[in-house]
Order: sequence, then C-alpha cells, then structure tokens
Amino acid sequence: MKIKDQEVILKGTAGNVKIQRMPDGFPRIESDEEIDLHYGLGYMHGHDRQMHMWLMKIFGQGRASECIKADKDLIELDKFMRWIDLGGDAADEVQQLSNESDEIFRTYCRGVNDAIADSKTPFEFRLTGYKPDSWTPEDIILMIKMIGFLGLSQSQGDIEKFIMQIIRNDVEPCKIKELFPYIREDIPEDLIKIIKQVKFFRPIIPEPIKWLGRLAGFSASNNWAISPGKTASGKAMLCGDPHLAIQLPSIWYSALMTSQDHYMMGATWPGVPSVVLGRSPNLAWAVTYGTMDMIDYFIEEVRDQKYRRGDQWLPFTVREEIIRPKKKEPLVIKIYENEHGILEGEPDEDGYYLSLAWTGRKGTAAETANNLFKVFHAKNAGEALNYFASLPFGPFNWITADTGGNIGYQLSGLYPHKAENTSGLLPYLGWDENQDWQGMISPDKYPRSLNPEQGFIITANQDLNHLGEVAPMTLPMSSYRADRIQELLEKGESLTTEDMKKIHYDLYSKQAEAFMKIIKPQLPSTENGEILRNWDRRYDAASLGATLFERIYRELLELVFGENGMGVDVIGHMITDTSMFAMLHGNFDQVLLKETSAWFADQSREQIYQMAIDRGLRKPAIPYGQTRKIYILNLFFGGKLPKIFGFDYGPYEHIGSRATIPQSQIFRAMGQSATFAASYRMIADLDNDELLNNLPGGPSDRRFSKYYKTGLTEWMSARYHVYKP
Repeated sequence: MKIKDQEVILKGTAGNVKIQRMPDGFPRIESDEEIDLHYGLGYMHGHDRQMHMWLMKIFGQGRASECIKADKDLIELDKFMRWIDLGGDAADEVQQLSNESDEIFRTYCRGVNDAIADSKTPFEFRLTGYKPDSWTPEDIILMIKMIGFLGLSQSQGDIEKFIMQIIRNDVEPCKIKELFPYIREDIPEDLIKIIKQVKFFRPIIPEPIKWLGRLAGFSASNNWAISPGKTASGKAMLCGDPHLAIQLPSIWYSALMTSQDHYMMGATWPGVPSVVLGRSPNLAWAVTYGTMDMIDYFIEEVRDQKYRRGDQWLPFTVREEIIRPKKKEPLVIKIYENEHGILEGEPDEDGYYLSLAWTGRKGTAAETANNLFKVFHAKNAGEALNYFASLPFGPFNWITADTGGNIGYQLSGLYPHKAENTSGLLPYLGWDENQDWQGMISPDKYPRSLNPEQGFIITANQDLNHLGEVAPMTLPMSSYRADRIQELLEKGESLTTEDMKKIHYDLYSKQAEAFMKIIKPQLPSTENGEILRNWDRRYDAASLGATLFERIYRELLELVFGENGMGVDVIGHMITDTSMFAMLHGNFDQVLLKETSAWFADQSREQIYQMAIDRGLRKPAIPYGQTRKIYILNLFFGGKLPKIFGFDYGPYEHIGSRATIPQSQIFRAMGQSATFAASYRMIADLDNDELLNNLPGGPSDRRFSKYYKTGLTEWMSARYHVYKP
C-alpha cells in the first residue's frame, strides 16, 4: 500500500489506525488504543525507510559483505562489527523486557513487517540481490546498542587510543597531561615502556572501513530549558538540536502520534519504537552527547594464548565468527575475550595486547527501553529525570521541562568505579587486580539539576561534572556553544519561540572572540589585516574575516602541535581525516590561549601567533561560504553516482564553525565526507500543545519520491513546521 497524501486506515493490534501525512510529509498517526500508535509508527518506518533500516541492521550484524558486495571495505567493516558484537546478547536482552516494553516491541515489529509485505523491495537491494527478512525485537535491541556506541563510546575509545599513540611516538608526558587535563595520575616510564611494546595496535580508525562513516552516531549537540520567569508565555520552554552527520535520507524521522487525550510527537529513530526527543502533554525533552567515560583499555600480558592474573595464567573465552562474503570463500575469525573485554587481534605471540572494555556492550538495551517508555507518561520533570538516569545504554545529557514550570537535567550511562586516583584516559594493567573496575557507580551520583536558580539549563557537550558527586566526563568538549547560548538567554527578556529560532541559527563564535583578543593587537596594517581587525566574529557565507581567522587558526595548530610535537602530518590528518579534532578542539585551544606552555618550546606566545598571522594572511581573502561547499550524500551510494541523478543534494554552503551554536564541521571519517550539523531542531513552549521542528530531508529513503528531499529548504532558511495534536 502506498501512503500518499490521502488519509489511510490500517488494522492495528487493538483497533484501527488512521494515518495522514502532514505538510512536511511526515505522518500524523491516530488510534483509540495507545498500543496501536506503535503499530502505526512501525508501519510508517517500514514503508518510508526500508532501505535505511535494513542497511543499518546489515551493518550492525556484520553481514554487509554477505548481503551487499564482497569488496575489501565491507569485509573489513564486517570484521569490525563482529568484533564489537553489538547484538551478541540481543536474544537474552529481549527476555529482560518488561511486559509493556515487550508488547510495544512486538506491536511495532508487526507494523514494520506488514509494511514490508505491502511494499516492493528497494531497488538498491534488488541491485545486490538482497531481500529484507523480518524485523524482530532482537533488531530493536541491536539498534539501541548502535545508538549508544557509534559516535559516543566509540569516540571516547578512539581518543584514549590516540593518547596511547602519542605516548608511543615519544610526546613528553608533561605535554600530554597539559593537553588532556583530566589525566590526574602520573605517566610513569614503566607504563610508557609497556605501551610501546603492545603487540597488536589497532589503528584509531581502520583505514579500509569506509562504510562505517555512514553509520550515524551522536557527535555533538545543544539543548536548553528555560524557567517560566524568563519566558513571554510564563511557562517553561525547551529547545534541542542534536548535531550529527547530514545525509539523505535524514537520520531522524518526525512523527505525531495521538490517542484520545494523549500524544507523543518529535524525532524518532527508524527501527526503534520511540520518540527520542520531543514532547507529550506534560513534558518536553531533548538530548545531547554527555561525554561520560564508559570505555577503558586494559593491557593484557599474554603467554601461550593465555592472559595473566597476578601469578596465574588463564584461558580466554574464544568466540568464532564466520563471515560469508558473496561468491567468496567463508572467512573464519576468532575473537578473544576475558572479564575485561575484547582483545584486539589474536594472541599468536607472547607479549602485551590491548583489551577494550565498554560498560554498555551487554545487558543495557532492555533496561533502556523499559525506562524510556515510562518517560512518555511522566507527570513532571523530576519523575522524568529518574527515568533518564536509568538509561544505561549510552552517555547522554537529557533535559526536560514540564507544564508545571519545572526544568531539569540528568546525565545517563553506565559509569564504572575505577581504580582510585585514576582518570581512565590511560590504559590499566590487566594483571593487577587493584586496577580492575570495582562495580558500577549508582546513577544518583551522576550530574543532575532541577530548577536551578539562574532560570535555565544548557548542555552543549561541555563539562558538567560540578553537578554531580562523581566526575564521569573526562573528555568534555569546549564550552563555546554553551557560553553563547547563555549569553543570549541572559540578554533576553520575555523570551519567545522566535527568539529561540534566532539562537538556533546564531553564527557568532565565542572561540573567535577569545582568540581575537590575542590576534588583533598583532595584526598588520594590510588589506587582510584590516579585514580581520573589523571582523564581527560571525561565520556567515559572505564573511572574509571568518576565512582569514580559520587560516590563522590552522597555522597555530600546525606550529604548536605539529612542528613542536606530533608532526604537521599527524595534526593535519587528525583535523581533516578524523572526527577527533572536532571533539577535542577545546583541549587544543586551552593550550593555545595560555600565556606559556610546554608546547611552545623555546618560543613566546607572541612569536608563535605572529608567525601564524604572517602565514595565514598571505593569500587574498575569499568569502567563507566558498570554502564550505558540500553535498548531502545518499546513505547507500555515498556520492558514487553522478550528481545529475539526484541522489545527492547540493552543493550548499555549510556555514558556521566548530564553535557556533549551529555547529558546522567538515572532515573525512573512515574515507567518507562527514559533517557535524544540526540534524533536527525542536522548540517547545509548554504554554501550548505545539512542537516546532525542522530537519534536513523528508520521510522517504526513495530517491524518486516527492518525500525524499522535503524539509531541506526549510532547514537551510530557518523555517519550522508546527505540529499540533
């Protein structure tokens, strides 16, 4: 059945389900019985996003070379996904679902599968000979694990690996601790020697795994809630805009679901029966990456394929995986595990190996679902915070506001109790039981806030450790975006949704403001010098100053961290070919903004800045937008087809910067062009039952559907759709 613009009636589980597309193409789903809303959502996900959902499922299962194409890249992707084994305990997790969650899962899956039965196989899959199987509760568990790992815990692990990598390359411990101030412990020579002897050292990002760059994961985001005393309506207000890769189809799928006097509306994740951020009659909520350290590395000493514990040598648990690439011989890989985690490589030689420990890998998805579904019926912010605290699958900052005027914040995740006086940013010695995790820390000690005196709550991936009894954020991002949002909220009086739209699209950079205090006095009296001197610190498309500032900033990075430390090629690769610099720029900036630093070597800060200014101003300035032209790529083809075919959108000017509220970063991740940008924007004034939202793309993953690119124009021009139950 084709769901077009006319109203459609479906037979749900308990009654009928009415579906009508709204002006943006996304569905309004109505039923008398609330359980049938999940049937309707499943049906629409299956109808509009069959290719999207099953591609994610194939990737997550490590079956891409079997189902799509047996090329080197996909075989390497399968090896990686089989190694991390996100869905390995899915069947056990399904048994841990509450009765309510189990009913929701099965009703949703029935909706998805009914839609698949009513639809043709997407031509992308017909090209490859793949026919989608059924969508199951185990698949939902897999999707939840993927959301919790990709771009979140994965990034934490990548950066901890990078720290080991620069140790192996003889960067001095004093420089490392200055760059990563949350490393509280010493970096002793004995540990450095062991790190250098690790036998198998998996690259931070395995170069062949290009397809992994297409798996969307939370990267950075903003959200904020405002108390009634600061709003024009006299009610609380909440805004959110998760920053993720921009792709077609869009990562999110908007939906409005109503049942009698209850409703849920906002952004859903295809494959999962839930509104991830949005609102209900009593609440609005939004989410950002919380930077909790849920991942650690342990160094294992291996002898005769056994690992050491004190004076004992114990056998690994060996998991055998068979990858069956199309028209090729099966590949058998062995994955070695112990109580710490998964070993990198096979222990064929005696020596030291790395083991990856991640708290979210097993037993967290069912508990997450059980508590997330309770949020939809929470009566107030305080109740919702308790549910958010009980979402162990991933490190997220949740904020909420309710119709009673309350606002709140809660960090979620599963934080291990680590060895005393250690940060978790350096590897632990696996044979020393004193360095083992000592259980998990209770969520009631995590950062949390309810109705703060200042009248608002802001999270933008910055350090919020001061709000808890423990400090689980060891790699927080810079506070530039949070500082700018706070500045605008403090300036405003009687704030409205129109004010929130302006904040969402504000292009002023607090990073540039901080650096220009140092740069401006040293600028020459040249044409470029005068342009930069008069720059307003805004990253709009026509700006010449933004282009010049970015050139100087890049020169500073290469001078200080390249020539004086890691090597220019290394820092260049980090900036352009990984997502790490996007996450870590605040760490680099806090060094660059110091009066003195070990990274400055024998030069003064003024000398370094003058050299960077001279180099950065050599070329004529061009409009910033000309340096930021990108395409939004199709998820399946990834830019491989000629642009005239219409699968990719663009070029468009990806304006803003790493430090503006609408974060705009461009890099290559695992061989694919990637971005950080606002993947969904929402505004909820609790004075009414409306939700304002926009997102870059439409509901359909079908290139020739009129619903494929809907929303892109509105997303770029700051126009919002209004959902009303």
